[in-house]
Amino acid sequence: MVKIEYPQATVFQISGRLDGSSTPQLEKSVMNSLEGNNKNIIFDFSELQYINSAGLRILVMSYQRLQPLGRQVMVCGVRDYISEIFDISGYNRVFLMCRDVSQALHTCTVMKDEL
Repeated sequence: MVKIEYPQATVFQISGRLDGSSTPQLEKSVMNSLEGNNKNIIFDFSELQYINSAGLRILVMSYQRLQPLGRQVMVCGVRDYISEIFDISGYNRVFLMCRDVSQALHTCTVMKDEL
């Protein structure tokens, strides 16, 4: 996991697997980020191979914290077989799905300008 701070969002680049054994580190980092600011969060899944309910729980937790503040959780770079999980679960309607980090950051900027 790599965490990158931008003025409008914090990006978490996730690679490999996001499951019960790998989520504690990500959850701790996301929680620290949520406590420190109210930026949007972008999860870059372009290098993600697998995600299960433990990984999805972190996204939901982030959404529950940011949504009342008018902020977004965005997911980008999703591979086709992981995209199916989002489609089936309905999470593609909860989280903003973007093509890549660049599009997600642009979306953050547009949202900020509209406020």
